[in-house]
Amino acid sequence: MATFSTTTVSTTIDAPPDRISADLADPRSHPEWGTEFFAGGIEDLGDGTWRTNVPRMGGPVVMRIDGDPSLGVIDLYLAPTGTPFGPPLPIRVVPNGSGADVLFTLTRFPGLSDGDWEDGIASMQRELLNLKERHES
Repeated sequence: MATFSTTTVSTTIDAPPDRISADLADPRSHPEWGTEFFAGGIEDLGDGTWRTNVPRMGGPVVMRIDGDPSLGVIDLYLAPTGTPFGPPLPIRVVPNGSGADVLFTLTRFPGLSDGDWEDGIASMQRELLNLKERHES
C-alpha cells in the first residue's frame, strides 16, 4: 500500500459558512475565483459533470462535485477528458465564529517535480485569497 504527500492550504473568511459552502459546491463559481487554475468558462454536460479547461492538467478536463455542503463537506473530482476520475480534492468549510476556515487538501502524485508542487501550493494560496475577497467584499 502506498501513500502520497499532502498539504492543506487554508484561509479564514469573514462570511457565513453556509454561503461559502454553497459557492464551493457550485462548479460554475470555480473559474470565477480560481483564475490561475481554470482557463475560460465551464460547460454543464447535463449528467452531474462539467467540462472546463485546466492548463496545469494539460487542457480540457471533466469536473464533478460531491459531498454535503450543509456540513461543509465538498469533494472536487477532476479528470482529463476521456479518463476516469481519481481521488477527490477534499474541501472543508469549518465554522469559525461568524465566519469560516476554508481548507483545501492537495495531494502530490508521483512524477510531480518539487518546483511544480511548490508552484501549485502557492497558486492555491492565491486562489484562496480570491475566494476570501469574493466573500468579504
